[in-house]
Amino acid sequence: MALAHPHVFIDAGVTLIVDDAGKVEAVEVTWRYDELYTLILLQDYGLDPDFDETLTEEEVAETLGFDLNWNSGFDGGLHLYRGATELALGRPEAVSLELRADGRMETVHRRPVTGDPGGEDQIEAQVYDEAFYVAFEATLPSGISGAGDCVPELVRADLDAAYERLQVELAAIGGAVAAEDNFPPVGAYFADRLVFQCVR
Repeated sequence: MALAHPHVFIDAGVTLIVDDAGKVEAVEVTWRYDELYTLILLQDYGLDPDFDETLTEEEVAETLGFDLNWNSGFDGGLHLYRGATELALGRPEAVSLELRADGRMETVHRRPVTGDPGGEDQIEAQVYDEAFYVAFEATLPSGISGAGDCVPELVRADLDAAYERLQVELAAIGGAVAAEDNFPPVGAYFADRLVFQCVR
C-alpha cells in the first residue's frame, strides 16, 4: 500500500540567475505535470473546454500561480546550496503557465535568493516533496540565465537505495497500514541532484 505514493509526478528544471560576481540572485523553477494530473487540473479549473490544447490569455491570467499556494507542510520543494551552505529562498512569483502540445501543464515560478556567499564552491539544487506525495525528477533543461554553455550535471537518485530506506522507515512506524495517515518524510531519498560546477 505504501507504493501508492507518490500521487503526482512532475518533471522539474532549475535556472539560476546570477550577478556579475557569480552570486545567485534568483532562481526560476519549471514544473511539468504528468498527463493524468494535468487532466485533473483542467477539469478543476474549467480550462480548455473546447479541447484544442490551447489556453486563452484569459484562462492563463485567471489560473497563473494556482500552484504557489503552499501549505505549512510544503515549502516549494527547492533546496539550493553553495557548498555546505543552504541558501535562503524568498516567496515565489508566478512567471508563466502553458498547456503543451503533448497534453501536459507546465508552470514556471521565480524565487529570490539571499545570502549567497559566492566563491569557488559549486552550487547544488534539489527539488523534492519531503512527504513524497509528489515525485519530482530533475529532467528538464537546467542552467544559468545568459550562460548557455553552463549545463549542470544531473545526478540521478539511487532508487533501489531509496526504496530500501523507505522500507526501514515504514517498519519503524508499524508498516504500510500505519503509513496511510503518517507517511514518513522520505522525499529527500528519492531526489535527483543538479550540480553546477561553473557558477564561480
